[in-house]
Amino acid sequence: MLSKPMRNRICFAYLSLVACIAIGFLYRIVLKITLNVHFFHRTGPTSFSFIDYVAFYSAGKTVLSSARDQIYHFATQLEAYNRTVTESLGINANVDHIPLGQSVPWFFAMLAPFALMPLLISYIVWSLAGIGLSGVSLWKILRQNGHTTLFSALFLLCVAGSYPYEWLINDGQNSAFILAAFGLMLYSWFRGNDTAAGIGLALMSIKPQYAIFMAVPAIAMQRWRLLGGTALVGTVLVGISALIFGVKTLVEYPALLHQTEKTDPAVFPTWMVSIRGPLSIIMDLDKALNISTIMYAISLLALMAFWLRSAAKASPTKVRIAMGITLMTCLLTSPHTHIYDLVVFAAIAAIIPMRSFFETTGMPPAFVVWSRVMVLYPLISFGIYLLTEVKACGEIVGVGFFVIDCCLMALLIWLYRSADLLSADTKPEVLG
Repeated sequence: MLSKPMRNRICFAYLSLVACIAIGFLYRIVLKITLNVHFFHRTGPTSFSFIDYVAFYSAGKTVLSSARDQIYHFATQLEAYNRTVTESLGINANVDHIPLGQSVPWFFAMLAPFALMPLLISYIVWSLAGIGLSGVSLWKILRQNGHTTLFSALFLLCVAGSYPYEWLINDGQNSAFILAAFGLMLYSWFRGNDTAAGIGLALMSIKPQYAIFMAVPAIAMQRWRLLGGTALVGTVLVGISALIFGVKTLVEYPALLHQTEKTDPAVFPTWMVSIRGPLSIIMDLDKALNISTIMYAISLLALMAFWLRSAAKASPTKVRIAMGITLMTCLLTSPHTHIYDLVVFAAIAAIIPMRSFFETTGMPPAFVVWSRVMVLYPLISFGIYLLTEVKACGEIVGVGFFVIDCCLMALLIWLYRSADLLSADTKPEVLG
């Protein structure tokens, strides 16, 4: 048995390593911005490689223009992108192809204020907003569950040091806002504030696959006020979108989304961390999409049966773990899940009982393993990231995270089956 001073040294060394990884990720982004290669990288005389936020920013410009009712037209998005390149680099750009933006209309609407600023300032404000909102939501959950200030701060450090979060910030993606909305839902759920939980669930519809799955617990537990709040906020979002983009755009959106997922290689299906990723590597892309969509629907029905049969009547700890099983099932079966989407799982890690690496005495084996896997996750994700630096590995980075998520799913099932073994002093409300 290691002495307490030695354990403290090991913890300090590990946390220093995680901090160095987080700082290293940040330094890489700042360096790329300084060298003016973060947003655009020329790949040919008429083509640029760009991060996702450039497409978001260009969409925001379109929302502010008279062409907003054509937000999903390829020519409109291409013109907006070329204008962004011209304004940002000071050259007359004539890029001939970009991936078609396919986000939900209400997400495009929220981009308009960010498009009022220069690209660099907009990206910084966008990133800080995502970091701030997701950090606050996680902090509130951790403190609600009885974790100390120090533990909560170290938890946030580990989230920042994980590769999915780094990818998220590097690409300017929107998953930090999904995490913030999910955090609001979970915090309000366990506080008994169904109205606020409903707002959080509605805001998760920025990526609808999450909102659909996370509505299952509310339906099974008959949280009708929560669902009513979700429906009300969702109606407002749809109404605002109809006013901005027109009813015709909203009606045509589902078909456009399906067609884009089916035909546009820029969605990078072979890099996805859901079942669609491995399937896309070994079979026809169209067939892989169809199979993953069917699995998504079957999983939704299976989860509803799981909640109605047992989870809805389970103990508070089991309900927390069932929430994790629900989210992980969504991540594994969704027809569209990329590495940066995995940051949403941080909210689940925050609500399930855990302790620091050397403070797991008295906990059932499943919870000991859970605590240690959560502590080591930043290092595990960093190891998979290193594979991306090896050209021969290619798409294996997506497969690697898919395997990890399968292991996390198995661990969550083990936790659920072991939850009744938790003693009173290891319940989440008094952890610390």
